[in-house]
Amino acid sequence: LAELYPPEATRAQVQEMTTEQMAGSQHAAATVALRALGKPERAVVAQVAPAGPAAGILRVGDLIESVADTPITTTPDVSRLVQAAGDRVAMSIERSGESKQLSVPTKVVQGRRMVGVALEAKFDPSIKVTIDAGDVGGPSAGMMFALAVYDKITPGPLTGGRKIAGTGTMAIDGSVGPIGGITHKLVGAKNAGAQWFLAPAQDCSEVVGQIPDGLSVAKVATFEEARVAVQSIAAGTGATLATCG
Repeated sequence: LAELYPPEATRAQVQEMTTEQMAGSQHAAATVALRALGKPERAVVAQVAPAGPAAGILRVGDLIESVADTPITTTPDVSRLVQAAGDRVAMSIERSGESKQLSVPTKVVQGRRMVGVALEAKFDPSIKVTIDAGDVGGPSAGMMFALAVYDKITPGPLTGGRKIAGTGTMAIDGSVGPIGGITHKLVGAKNAGAQWFLAPAQDCSEVVGQIPDGLSVAKVATFEEARVAVQSIAAGTGATLATCG
């Protein structure tokens, strides 16, 4: 219980944290789904760490056009290119409609090179994604949100009419992360009539031996694996999927 509700945190603080996690989860889900559909994407600076290497150089709202002379086509490209840089990295940005060439310092923190900014992906403003999850908080629905957005935009039902449940966080780079309480979610999915369950690969150790009769569990580590799994289940070839144990 202390892991879910830290003793030093008030109920209001916990609620605020889970609400923020839900918002982040929805943004990542929409980003990953739109990227998978080939929608043009731009990397935008959302935050600049006050004491970070880029403080005073990059600003909130800057559009990053290239890093180390390599054009940016997806937001994760920025991190990948910064990782390969040295003590400074060249960036081309757009700020208030003007292009600027910058040299940004980098710093290695816990084995990763960074410039000290948080990014968000921007798409065509005509594309509006709204997810109504009610009063539910936390990040664990991210993967299923991403699948739902993808399903909504593409023709026909992605599931082929089959009942498929699942869980997992969704990072902006498309990776699926572990969640808590997966054994309870397996039972809930079975009771709701699901035939299949998509589980984060990192949670497989908790899943083994805990799968309700009649429920098949496929393990996934990325959005692409989750999408392929759903399509395979829909096509009746789910038996070929990797499973937990």
